[in-house]
Amino acid sequence: MYFPYLRGKQFELLALKELVVSNKLSNKVIPVIEPLKPSSTLINTLKAFDNEELQVAVIPNPSVGSFQLEYQKDDKEGFREQYEVLLNQPSVLLAINLDNFDNLNIELVEDYPNKLVSVCLNADSIPLHVKFIGEKAKFNLIKDGKEFSREISHNKVMLEDKFNSQKRNADYCRIPDELFSSDHIFYKTEGYLGFSDYSVVGSDYTEGGFAPYAIAIHIVYFDENKKLRIKHFTSDSNDDYDDPAGKFQEAISKLANCSELEKVQTDGLNELRECYQSKRYPGLGSVKKMAIKHHLELMSTFLIEEDH
Repeated sequence: MYFPYLRGKQFELLALKELVVSNKLSNKVIPVIEPLKPSSTLINTLKAFDNEELQVAVIPNPSVGSFQLEYQKDDKEGFREQYEVLLNQPSVLLAINLDNFDNLNIELVEDYPNKLVSVCLNADSIPLHVKFIGEKAKFNLIKDGKEFSREISHNKVMLEDKFNSQKRNADYCRIPDELFSSDHIFYKTEGYLGFSDYSVVGSDYTEGGFAPYAIAIHIVYFDENKKLRIKHFTSDSNDDYDDPAGKFQEAISKLANCSELEKVQTDGLNELRECYQSKRYPGLGSVKKMAIKHHLELMSTFLIEEDH
């Protein structure tokens, strides 16, 4: 089982929704959404999973963004009504962020005992898991380490940040190709029900976007040993902010001519190829959306094939 951990930015939510609507996400993939704000895109994404009877987990006490602050506002009454209906659907699981326990309504643990997921990435939060969660959770997302496994041994999912984030996009020029992960190969033998990561975005959170000097496109692929590697296709003219469309064409042309990806077919990758062919710059958010779609569809297909 694969549990991609995604912040609820617009392009991340759209990536999930589009995969579900196009039937490219199997029940081997259960995304975990940390919502940033109450939005119609979040509601529509959760509805898409519910309509297709695919499971998705949502964090009611996120540690980033303004979700909890905005949730209580008078103008969010319509959102609250739809959201609470969705929380009662069997497809929508509740992922308790134990590292942000002070902002948790503990009654949720009692109200939804059969659909709990826990997220525990700080060793100091382990006693909270022991006290409030125990063996109730369907899945427990934890760091891969003895400190966690000794006391959280039930329904374990290893959550690790596999994305080697660089300070500047131009820095990816130095590492055009590197190992991403082999967790999907070894998680079962290491005693886990599943594995989790932050896809090709990484765990670092920034509130807003900015115009980068360089454009980098991050695409995962399998090597001959089924290990997951990642290619960083980066623009060349990286001395200023000018001409992002031109920078994108520099990066996407490298992707379009990459021999390792020639036979790989996913919706996200094909959408990127179409941008190259039509010389269209879709914007940075859409580029990330396509890269996430590619990653999740690739893992979904892999897990289905592994079962046959």
